[in-house]
Amino acid sequence: MGLHVAILERGHEILPGEFPRTLGDGIGAFQADLGFTKLGSDTALFDLHTNAGISVLVGCGVGGTSLINGNVMLHPDARVFDSDAWPSILRDDRSAGLQEGYTRARAMLTPAIYPEKIKLAKLEAFRKSGKALGTEVVLPPINVTFEDRTEGNIAGMVQPACTLCGDCCSGCNVGSKNTIAMNYLPDAIDHGADLFTGKQVRHISRDGDKWILHFRNLDGDDDTQQTLSAGIVVLGAGTLGSTEILLRSLENGLNLSQQLGMGFSGNGDVISFGYNCDDQVDAVGVGHPPVIDKAPVGPVIAGLIDLRDTDILDEGMVIQEGAIPSVLAPALPELMAGTGALFGTGTENGIGEFYKKNVRQLKSMAFGAYSGAVNATMTFLVMAHDGSDGRMRLEDDSIRIDWDDAGKRPVFQRISETLEKATAALGGTHVDNPAWSKLLGRNLISVHPLGGCTMGDSADNGVVDHKCRVFTGDGDTVHEGLFVCDGSILPRSLGVNPALTITAVTERAMMLFADDTGRTLDVGLSRKRRMRNAAPDKS
Repeated sequence: MGLHVAILERGHEILPGEFPRTLGDGIGAFQADLGFTKLGSDTALFDLHTNAGISVLVGCGVGGTSLINGNVMLHPDARVFDSDAWPSILRDDRSAGLQEGYTRARAMLTPAIYPEKIKLAKLEAFRKSGKALGTEVVLPPINVTFEDRTEGNIAGMVQPACTLCGDCCSGCNVGSKNTIAMNYLPDAIDHGADLFTGKQVRHISRDGDKWILHFRNLDGDDDTQQTLSAGIVVLGAGTLGSTEILLRSLENGLNLSQQLGMGFSGNGDVISFGYNCDDQVDAVGVGHPPVIDKAPVGPVIAGLIDLRDTDILDEGMVIQEGAIPSVLAPALPELMAGTGALFGTGTENGIGEFYKKNVRQLKSMAFGAYSGAVNATMTFLVMAHDGSDGRMRLEDDSIRIDWDDAGKRPVFQRISETLEKATAALGGTHVDNPAWSKLLGRNLISVHPLGGCTMGDSADNGVVDHKCRVFTGDGDTVHEGLFVCDGSILPRSLGVNPALTITAVTERAMMLFADDTGRTLDVGLSRKRRMRNAAPDKS
């Protein structure tokens, strides 16, 4: 027997062509929880949460953070799953159930490597950094479509080929990015699910054999809470969202593990820049339609420097090159010049190089981000291992993260030194994330938050079991019909982009749910499926 599925989404549906294109658009699509106040709409695309030790940026909309992520689909180092942070049953199931989860995730998300039919300046520059670090750059699988899918993808969505505009992280206006809104969600809807947007789930409670979802209707004039009943609830609101919902549910009387909120990780995230390098890098997005006629930027991430082959797992890292979205281009010349002067470490040799750098900087000031110093700036994105011991809690009804000294750990100094070498190979000025400067207290920024509802063998060491079922707080007993399936369940850092693993663990959980309930998990094509245009022409 099938299930009637309702999907509640806090944000709105944003179609290709509707993502921000200007700096003003970007500001309007921004919300921030600063602790002492909140800015912007509760449904805005870019959702920033600032805390004393770490700030977190996530996405809000139909498709969640996949709308603004870097698309990379990497399998973590196999040693990650040796950790006893994972439930013992899942560790023992790595080669069977979890591997099948990875297989199904890749089949739906269809990642591909950049085909290099067109050479990218940022990728060629990145290869110089790789050689300086003693390795070759590899091309990681990314959720981007490089060939026109005129007959529809696996979910029946027509997708144009990537135009190499570089705007993946501000939302793909082409329709070539394989976000959740391009595969899993339309597939669910074609199988009968109903999607409701502008619905913010606040907490859940139990009434007999039913779960009650208490939610706000963000699109209505009446802001009072409403309710919806369901026999089965799957929370997928992300690391911060699902943890917040369960913390509020605990306050409202739901029995849960005392581990709730524990095990937070920023996945060792670091962003850094090689500013004003010797050669042009072309790593500022041009948008779609392009705001300027210039060399293609490429997908936001096309190259990977893999430094995970270390004797000690937690000393490994991956470095990826990135592109800055076009919406930020107007602000970049002054912003990069200022941060370079205040926080940069120069690598130039002699008065001649110093003169050339100043000329390039003046050129950016005069002619904008697509020339001079900014056009010669490399963006570095790093994932590593950070200890995974932060804590989330509620304060004034908002999620807060306690992890004040995380940025002072040796791993982040080691990353900074590695990126300085990578920048020196390009002749640029190494600029760490300004928030991580000693002056500003070594604060971190993460786009890959994990933990808070971590997996465990029982409520003594986890919030959910290996099947993603929520513990009652009493041993290994679980709440019937209550699941969490998102980054919050991962009990430690992965050291790579986590999207593929989150999807794989979820696929495994749903396979086990089908087995436990005597259902067949339909992974075939829906009879109702039809091709739909994913990219209406908004130009």
